[in-house]
Amino acid sequence: MPHPNAETALEMLEYCRFAYKAYAQSCVYPMDPFYESHGAGMWQGARDRVLARVHKLRGSEAHVHKFDPIEYDLTTPPDPTLGVVYRGGTGDSPYILFQPRDLDRSISFSKGVDLEGEDIPIKVETFFGEQTLLGREHSQATGSKRCCYFQGKTGMTQTHPKAGWPSWLGAAIYDPDLERLVVVFRGSRSGSGGRALGQALVKSTGSPDWVTDMNHLKEARVGRFSNATLSAGFWYAYDSCQESLAAACLEAMHGRVPREILFTGHSLGGALAQCAYLDLVGGELLEKVYAKIKSRVHVSCYALSAPPVVLGSKAKEMLTVHLGGEPQVFHHFSPHDAVHNSKKVNLSAVTAVNSVVGTFTHPLTSSVHLGQEIPLKDCTRAFPDAHEPEEVRTGLVGLVRKETGTRLPEDPGFWPTFDFNPTGMWGMSVRPGVDALTAHLKIALLTSVSEERARVRAQLWADVVKGSGKKKDDYAVLEDTDGDSFDAFASACELVAELSNPFTENRKQNKSKLKELRNEMIKSYQGASGHKASSSVYFVMLQYLTAAQYGLDLV
Repeated sequence: MPHPNAETALEMLEYCRFAYKAYAQSCVYPMDPFYESHGAGMWQGARDRVLARVHKLRGSEAHVHKFDPIEYDLTTPPDPTLGVVYRGGTGDSPYILFQPRDLDRSISFSKGVDLEGEDIPIKVETFFGEQTLLGREHSQATGSKRCCYFQGKTGMTQTHPKAGWPSWLGAAIYDPDLERLVVVFRGSRSGSGGRALGQALVKSTGSPDWVTDMNHLKEARVGRFSNATLSAGFWYAYDSCQESLAAACLEAMHGRVPREILFTGHSLGGALAQCAYLDLVGGELLEKVYAKIKSRVHVSCYALSAPPVVLGSKAKEMLTVHLGGEPQVFHHFSPHDAVHNSKKVNLSAVTAVNSVVGTFTHPLTSSVHLGQEIPLKDCTRAFPDAHEPEEVRTGLVGLVRKETGTRLPEDPGFWPTFDFNPTGMWGMSVRPGVDALTAHLKIALLTSVSEERARVRAQLWADVVKGSGKKKDDYAVLEDTDGDSFDAFASACELVAELSNPFTENRKQNKSKLKELRNEMIKSYQGASGHKASSSVYFVMLQYLTAAQYGLDLV
């Protein structure tokens, strides 16, 4: 199929959803990975004290204390067959439901590799104890794709090019039927965008993803490209994953030779995809392998809602020479998206910052796009909504219809969103239109929250309760039955008494058991419970309660 085309771009957007889902699965606390429930402040608040406590418990090295210590499971690769519920923001419907779709189900084998490219064994339970495997065979797969997840770091800056926070950055997926390798990178995750932007822009602190994003106008001179200047934030993040990515590609191909290699990603992922494309075609990624198959393989990059990665027209010219011709990079984006630096966005904080920084600190190296830019005319929402994957999908669907005349099947939404409302009328927690996904939501909740993790979250608050602020350790103390948050929990207990739920069929006993659980968790707070602290413990408890109500066997 000739490139670019809207059908391929729409398919690549689905790979981007897959990468976001894998990231959510790797979060130890996917239902609140950024601790947004804990009294977030723009600069300092109860949330920040929780994060400092997490760093202390982890024994983090000093140079990464500036990052939100988001807790990932880097010892267990994500599983394409599982769903997960993820807290993606702080709006009216902050929770995202990721359920397995056709792409996920088409993967028959998956595994992961670490930062050094070494295999990460998958541990499974057997009747005789724990068994260790190198990969996971998926007996329910509808296809024969092979998937290998890779790791990398974000948060590196021009001043500290090696100090980053590791996570799963994406996956290499090989389709033997199409003889095609797709390499997909995930986009930025930050919880509250306003907080992440402010912290990353001013002090390079907070979300490591956004620290990478906010270093997009700082230069990195790349020797393998004759010292061409690329965005320091994006290049350092890509460079950190090169060993892992190379191993993942080789594992996914498993000795086979592809006819096509596609790089893709949304937002930050689109920037990293461009860097990987440059490094394969004109650099060092898979250098020996690519040299042998170069004559038969077609390589391209679909960057969705992606920022530019090249600084200066001279650097663009140098890269074109290294690539041996015009870059096969195709940008699909909303005309109103400031992240892509679209010229149609005239009144935006992001474009204003870019203009100021570019004029006063980098007057000769303003960012430029590689390849072809394809605005999606059916995208009408203003920034920042213009940047969201669901809006991009709307634009791509419109473009597919115009190019092919094809009417696409109805889609349940790029990622269905909903809000937990444990104290309200049962059945009203999920937004209208998502009811058909109740079964997926129920299954996903089972792997997204547990009583054990709820207890650990409560324990984190033992030393960081919201105090009066007059002096250190001067905390306001309430009795266990006082305060608005306790009233909310009492309402939740009443709700449990009215429901058939996983605790027991005895409704009176349900209410009593839940109160006992609450009292046990309160003890871990050492009796100190200012309003935000007590609200937070119940927030975690109510997450568990809601998950329990959906999951009939969650005990």
